[in-house]
Amino acid sequence: MVPQKLILRYLFLHRFILTCIFVLAPLFMGAQSSFNNNEEVLRAEQRLKLKDDDKEKVDLLLALSNYYYERDKYNIEPVAKSIIYTKQAFTISKMLKYRKGLGASYLMLSMLEQHDNHFDKSYSHASAAINILSNSNEYNLLGESWVMIWSSKTLMGMSYEDRIFYLQKAGTYFAKANNKKRLGDCYKETGDIYLLIGNGKEALNCLKKALTLYQQSHYKKLDNIYDLMGAAYIFLGDYKEGLKYGFLALNTAEKLGEKKSFLYVIYNRIGLAYEEMNDYSNALQYYEKSLKVAQDFNSIEDIRAIVGNISRTLLKTGQYNKALTLITDIKKQYPKIGTTNSFKLDCILIRIYVHKKQYEKALPYQTKIISNIEEVHDYDVLVLVYTTLIDLNLALKDYEKAIYYNKLHLKVCKKLNKDSYYADYNLWEYKIDSAKGRLEPALMHYKEYVRFRKRYFDEKKSNEINKLNILYETEKKDKYITNLKSESILQNSNLEKASLIRNIMFGGFVILLAFIYFLYRAYQSKQKNNLILKEQQDQIRQSNISLKNAITEKEWLLREIHHRVKNNLHMVVGLLASQNEYLQGNEAIDANLESQRRVESMSMIHDKLYQSENLSMIDMPSYILDLTYYLSDSFDVRKQIRFSLDIEKVDFPLSHSVPIGLILNEAVTNSIKYAFPENRQGVVTIILKQENEKFHLTIWDDGIGIPETISPENSKSLGLKLMKGLSEDILADFKICNESGTKIELIFTI
Repeated sequence: MVPQKLILRYLFLHRFILTCIFVLAPLFMGAQSSFNNNEEVLRAEQRLKLKDDDKEKVDLLLALSNYYYERDKYNIEPVAKSIIYTKQAFTISKMLKYRKGLGASYLMLSMLEQHDNHFDKSYSHASAAINILSNSNEYNLLGESWVMIWSSKTLMGMSYEDRIFYLQKAGTYFAKANNKKRLGDCYKETGDIYLLIGNGKEALNCLKKALTLYQQSHYKKLDNIYDLMGAAYIFLGDYKEGLKYGFLALNTAEKLGEKKSFLYVIYNRIGLAYEEMNDYSNALQYYEKSLKVAQDFNSIEDIRAIVGNISRTLLKTGQYNKALTLITDIKKQYPKIGTTNSFKLDCILIRIYVHKKQYEKALPYQTKIISNIEEVHDYDVLVLVYTTLIDLNLALKDYEKAIYYNKLHLKVCKKLNKDSYYADYNLWEYKIDSAKGRLEPALMHYKEYVRFRKRYFDEKKSNEINKLNILYETEKKDKYITNLKSESILQNSNLEKASLIRNIMFGGFVILLAFIYFLYRAYQSKQKNNLILKEQQDQIRQSNISLKNAITEKEWLLREIHHRVKNNLHMVVGLLASQNEYLQGNEAIDANLESQRRVESMSMIHDKLYQSENLSMIDMPSYILDLTYYLSDSFDVRKQIRFSLDIEKVDFPLSHSVPIGLILNEAVTNSIKYAFPENRQGVVTIILKQENEKFHLTIWDDGIGIPETISPENSKSLGLKLMKGLSEDILADFKICNESGTKIELIFTI
């Protein structure tokens, strides 16, 4: 198993990235801080020369300062301009006793000092901003000031636990300002910290809140939050959800065209998840993608770590020569990798040579490790080093050295105090005693190994159950909160309706009394007509109530119809599945299975309608996602074929949803069955876009394509005929062609 510590180590990247991203764009300037181009900046600088020293000039100076800092903070000239404008704003604000200007100036100075790595001064200026603005309602400014406190303290090496307080303070003010984006940033960074200190439950809670706030603020760059949520699920042992969010992060980053420097983190995390699941083939695939990106950026530390992951996985699969070739080639390409901090790679090389019985090649690495072992401060790495040296000396039959290193191993085990390490120590003692022919102590150590191993697995099982309980309780709590919110909204709606009806009735009653009063005084003889009018109004009100009840009843009937249709279609699927037992011949069975999938695709539509508030329209992104998941599971091709979905948020009526669902079923089924022979890897892309009043549906695989002789009009294939016929039903233009695989296009209107 990959240690959780190794997974979390890839989160340390945020320690410095967060100070470059989270504090880049404070919102304290307001609307006037935005300049669209250099011409607007030049005009603003011209206005400065003509303006008197007033509050408007302070705001303009701060806006210009922020612009130059944001434009190019790594060049001296724009940063120098930013400093000049900030100091001018500070001087005028002090003269005018303009509190907002003073606070914003201190905040800008804090950012500039942090830019120059003066963290103490940055902290001091941010504290001054908070003191000046503490009794004001400048909540965004106060929130950003607490962010700078947190950022400065972080860069000065403050412990992870202590950082949470400052983020919570910043979040309090962003909440008061209703700044959902920045409040989401606070929750995201808090979740990151909880993950680093090993509190997966709180990390997941914070990250879910951050995601909700980002979505409410229409923030699109969600790849980072998806990546962190994937890490949280992996930490809690839910590797399936971890992979789901890892791929969400990957798809989002690729769609947004994010910098490749972040992709290697995502690829590596996906690889770690697959390795935890013992899916070494996919783990290697994503490790190699991660390595390629790290090589593009020439990141030596990252290359070393990823090569270690790849080599470790290759050893688990018995590919010793491949691991040796990889490490050798990487060392030639990057000589620095083998010079410092290469203990893990050196240990892997020793194990490879021990397996190949080339002991003389392993000895130089033993000498190198021993001479530099004082540089190792990580106990996990020390355990790896000592067990590797024990393994080598056992193979060399140098039992004294093996005993010596196992004693050192025991010292580390006592510091770590974990059953798994004590089990390994006793296993090595057993191997040493067995090799020396000391059977009685060997048996004793083996019994101790079994005892510690059992305790370790019992504890591990208990931890996994606790993690699952945490996930369950988290999901349960979120669902409970959602239900409470829904009930609250429904109750408020009912109260508003009741209040409106009461007011209408009261107003109507008052008007009616006044009308009767005046008519009674003027025309007593028409009293009978007034009574008739009142009776008519009562009848109308009763009719309205009856009509409302009829509408409600109709909606429930429609919902029940969709529910029964879904159930009947499921029954049809069940009958078809039962029929398989009595069919003979693969062709008949395959035809029966295709029929099952077609019926299931229609059943999904009625299931969506039954669960939807709108009983006549289908949410296409949700439906297509469910359909692809169903087909992927049906053919068991999740590891072989990846689905890339780009579906706009559109709703289709039932008249179009059923044909589109059947066309998608046929196209995707054909891609899965025929596009990727001999279990080759592939991607099936589904795109649904709306341009003007027309919808464009594309199903495209990167497989072997269709034979040139096949034509939709003349083909004997039922699938092609069905797709062509269904396209004609919805008056769609249907095209199928070879374009780096098979590409099917539909253009239609609703």
